[in-house]
Amino acid sequence: MSLRFILGAGIMFAGQIPLALHAQVDSVAMRFAATITKEDLMEHLRIIASDSFLGRDTGKEGQKMAANYLKEQFIEAGIPPVDAPDPNSIVDGYFQPFDVIERRSGTISILQEGDTFRYGKELFYFQEQLTESRSIDQLTYLPANAKVEPGALTGRTILLDAHQFGEGPAALGAIRTRMEQLRTAGAGTVLVGMEGLPELMKHMHLSGSHMRLAEQEPRAPGAQGAQMIMVDAPVMDQLLGRTSFDKLGRKKKSRTVPVGFDLQVETTEQRLTAENVLAFIEGTDRKDEVLVLTAHYDHIGVQGGVVYNGADDDGTGTVAMIGIAQAFARAKAAGHGPRRSVLVMPVSGEEKGLLGSRYYSDHPVFPLANTVADINIDMIGRRDSAHATAEPYVYVIGSDRLSTDLHEVNERANTTYTQLVLDYTFNAHDDPNRFYYRSDHYNFARKGVPSVFFFSGVHEDYHQPGDDVEKIEPELLHQRTLLAFHTAWILANQEKRIEVDKPLKP
Repeated sequence: MSLRFILGAGIMFAGQIPLALHAQVDSVAMRFAATITKEDLMEHLRIIASDSFLGRDTGKEGQKMAANYLKEQFIEAGIPPVDAPDPNSIVDGYFQPFDVIERRSGTISILQEGDTFRYGKELFYFQEQLTESRSIDQLTYLPANAKVEPGALTGRTILLDAHQFGEGPAALGAIRTRMEQLRTAGAGTVLVGMEGLPELMKHMHLSGSHMRLAEQEPRAPGAQGAQMIMVDAPVMDQLLGRTSFDKLGRKKKSRTVPVGFDLQVETTEQRLTAENVLAFIEGTDRKDEVLVLTAHYDHIGVQGGVVYNGADDDGTGTVAMIGIAQAFARAKAAGHGPRRSVLVMPVSGEEKGLLGSRYYSDHPVFPLANTVADINIDMIGRRDSAHATAEPYVYVIGSDRLSTDLHEVNERANTTYTQLVLDYTFNAHDDPNRFYYRSDHYNFARKGVPSVFFFSGVHEDYHQPGDDVEKIEPELLHQRTLLAFHTAWILANQEKRIEVDKPLKP
């Protein structure tokens, strides 16, 4: 089979692969890789992504059921409970519990002269930053290209025109970049007027709640970050009064517009406990060095009486964790245990803001200084539109951000064992989707731990009720799981620990 690598528009064929990437097949690795079968992966997936698990919402009954199922699989594999070396690390057998504060979505609304505009109807936002209500008596309109200086917009409510930033993912990326500039400039709230917002929201997942780690204190009133709120254009016209939003958007200069409305904030919070699940396979002669594998087993629960099963997101990564943990446990039982220790850790709270991996990275059970790398899997069971008829592929994100060695090991594993097309499109630093920052590996990378993220791309059922088992491609799920296993096997067993040879960047 021919092998090619995609990096942006560049394609590398098998004949062009550097000789250094070719390696002798490890018969022991092959023996235990063979214990990971697509039939077993799919059997676990039919359970994890069934309606009975209630969408695995963080801190809720379905997530607890999934955590216990994972624990049972690790016990059956002969993996003992974790004995944490750090007495300050709270571990309950196979679980690392952490507390979260859940806040009901839609707590921010806009009130004007008896009219109320709400989240999911006329308004949309990704996070809730506001903690107190406030009256707005003026807006500062800023064209997309207007320069802003640090601190120049302190406390102001800003108005942007979404149309000026383009369309699709590129526009959202440009707006995110603009938001960072406005935060630096001190903006308080940013309203983004958008044509056709209600239609756009039909294709978005409207979260039932927002969460934060309980140890993360809510922002003090007056000190919160800039709150971005997308507003349907006709509503924006109403808020502006005598000024037409369309005419204002044609202006090439900043201007201040008098208005009169309130941002209303309602606080509804509850404290919940969620769990990361730990399967620890202790190493031999290099057991103090630890390789971590992660995938989030939570999803978004039940919305409007409909279970969001999350078969691909991230049931596929979850069952890959089961298969890989079992393979390493079988190898150890047969006298071929890994030289370095391996922590297979399905995490929860990813859908709420990477909370489980954030908690672990701030409270590691095993020292991060001894953590060799993180291998993260998030959605590996389907194809995206860019690869509808392509050879078997997987997106690889982050492998070269901190360590040249990690990138080389992953490519060597693929060349030797799985021969997938490795697509690096989303690894670009200017990727408008920002996938590098949107899954659990990032909480390791931000601490300087080399990380690689395997992903098969977004599809039409992402965060929708249709993300079901029947749409998973078992062969692709199996091949991608094997790539993660072989990459892990090399990292755990090679003589030299991989080096961090690139600077940590935000």
